[in-house]
Amino acid sequence: MNNQEIAQVLYQMAELLEILDVPFKPRAYQRAAMAIESMQEEVSEIYLHGGEKALEEITGVGKGIAEKITELLQTGRLKALAELKKKVPMDIDELMQVPGLGPKKIKLLYQKLKIKNLKELEKAISEHKLCKIPTLGETTEKNLLQGVELVKSRPNRMLWGMAYPLTEEIISYLKKNCPIIRIEPAGSFRRGKETIGDLDILALSHQPAKVMDCFVKMPNVKEILAKGMTKSAIRLSNNFQIDIRVLKPEAFGSALIHFTGSKEHNIEMRKLALSKGYTLSEYGLFKLKGKKLVAGKTEEEIYQKLGLKYIPPELRENIREIELARKGKLPKLAEMKDVLGNLHTHTNWSDGSSSIEEMALAAEKLGWKYLGISDHVGTIGIVHPLDSKRLKKQKEEIKKVNKKLDGRINVLQGAEIDINKDGSLAIEAKALKGLDFRILSVHSAFKMPKEDMTKRICKALEENPGSILAHPSGRLIYQREPYAVNWRKVFATAKKTNSILEVNGMPNRLDLKDTLVREAIEAGCKLVLGADAHSPGQLHFLKYALTTARRGWAEKKDLINCRKIIF
Repeated sequence: MNNQEIAQVLYQMAELLEILDVPFKPRAYQRAAMAIESMQEEVSEIYLHGGEKALEEITGVGKGIAEKITELLQTGRLKALAELKKKVPMDIDELMQVPGLGPKKIKLLYQKLKIKNLKELEKAISEHKLCKIPTLGETTEKNLLQGVELVKSRPNRMLWGMAYPLTEEIISYLKKNCPIIRIEPAGSFRRGKETIGDLDILALSHQPAKVMDCFVKMPNVKEILAKGMTKSAIRLSNNFQIDIRVLKPEAFGSALIHFTGSKEHNIEMRKLALSKGYTLSEYGLFKLKGKKLVAGKTEEEIYQKLGLKYIPPELRENIREIELARKGKLPKLAEMKDVLGNLHTHTNWSDGSSSIEEMALAAEKLGWKYLGISDHVGTIGIVHPLDSKRLKKQKEEIKKVNKKLDGRINVLQGAEIDINKDGSLAIEAKALKGLDFRILSVHSAFKMPKEDMTKRICKALEENPGSILAHPSGRLIYQREPYAVNWRKVFATAKKTNSILEVNGMPNRLDLKDTLVREAIEAGCKLVLGADAHSPGQLHFLKYALTTARRGWAEKKDLINCRKIIF
């Protein structure tokens, strides 16, 4: 089992235990799931080399959960999960997909209306039965109806941030076990799209038949969809489809352009080739007369032959990138090597799973120069939100950690502070005076009218200039629509107040989204990449934020993470 599958089982355990009112355990399973979900190293590998004791070294994994993971790895099943499901008559997996419907509401709906699945929920909503429950009402009923419709219309696509570790795992396996010279992912994954439908892989090999045999025998293959000499397709146990093609060296670059896309970008590239007396396909760039191959080994030589600067995959969406590449005016996109640190980090002072020192040491391993700690302040239901007294205590701990680290990495103190409905903050101003930075967030009343939500956000920025606005649109991909906001006003206010807009790297956020990143840059706003990490393994979410920023044409100068002096 891979990390995502293990984490999913642990989340299911947490949900069932919460419905059954078991104290403390749900949170323990959630923390373990969160840590495993974000790990880059496979839990199965940790177990293989160190056994059950090694599993106990994973953040949030104690002896009991380590035993459960061992059972999962050995048998592919968890007896405790099956036993809990027998005690709960509801289809938890199906109902939990509905935004706004957590274990407590699911239990309430069963107790009051005997609702066990999505179909029964939809029927009860259509008959207006939910609004008769005093603790729910018409607003909840309306919101849950929207949630049901969202679930029913949800396309079968994987979040890019979930596909990334899976793709790395697959590429690593194929490199290690197959006779491959070069291998690259293509398609919408390579372009960094926020969701992907399937995965295309391109490879070079002198032994394509052996590559095909190796590919279809990978772990977790549920179904072989096709198997040939140079192309095969499989479906994994999570229903994710992967296609692989083994190519000739002289066509690898042209095939990489073709299968990376986008379709619109490729159409314009072919038009440009024709205008210059060539024809471009996945097999290469050829002269129209005589069909002589003139380029194909690399993407770079094809772009150069067509009179273009190399176009990074994230920009290949037919948004004037070809025109600008012809003029040599493409943006020089920010790279991971330019990023010096992260400010959006949570620890066990609020809802994170690790200590300040553990997070700092993990950030140091990534080569970062600083790490900002930004635990929650407010009333959003987070366990142990910080108040003025706890902020002071945390500051003392950060001083101790910085002294211990002796300048190897600088730990900064900030806070993620709730923005109230009226635009004020959920803590008195004097409590924030000693902070190195402030992160402001909307965590409630997401459905305010557009004018009111715009006023709320703008007021918060105006009264707290220089702050960071976290996950500015509030969207959760496939789970929650963004707030209604006048972005022109928000961007103008952010620029006027010297405030900073976050590009949040959590896989289900990627917020600001790519198109808004570009609008923000054009409006003259500053941006910050935020990992929103709740465990050491989630610090790499900063890469997901960077990919989204690159799709929004962000350069090094646009991102404060790339500055030695942040504020």
